[in-house]
Amino acid sequence: MRYNGVVQRKLALLSEQILNIQTMFVSVSYSEFEESWLNRSAAERALQVAVEIIIDVAERIIAVEGVGPAATASEAIEKLVKLGVLQSKDPYVDMVRFRNLIVHQYEKVSPEILYTLVTKNLQDFKNFIDEINRD
Repeated sequence: MRYNGVVQRKLALLSEQILNIQTMFVSVSYSEFEESWLNRSAAERALQVAVEIIIDVAERIIAVEGVGPAATASEAIEKLVKLGVLQSKDPYVDMVRFRNLIVHQYEKVSPEILYTLVTKNLQDFKNFIDEINRD
């Protein structure tokens, strides 16, 4: 593992974020989630922060590698693929798009999608950590 310091701190923060999401929503039913503004808001913010960490890690690695800044967060992910740090831009570019939806089109976030993400689709975040640590 050649990336340490800042990258490792951010990956540790991402691991903690994912654990907190799992813990918070493990026993929450969909109906409880859908009816609770607090649960939906917490899920949105927690997912946003997790994706922001991924973006920060990507930008840090491309800076360390000296391949120039990325114009967008999706481009930063794509640069990690070109560097061989990530195997594929999928699903990470989709995560960035979802983060953009939360931030810019917040009135359109589906409670069903949010619930699915926080209860069943956190593995992609863990895969990101594993891919970065593998490099």
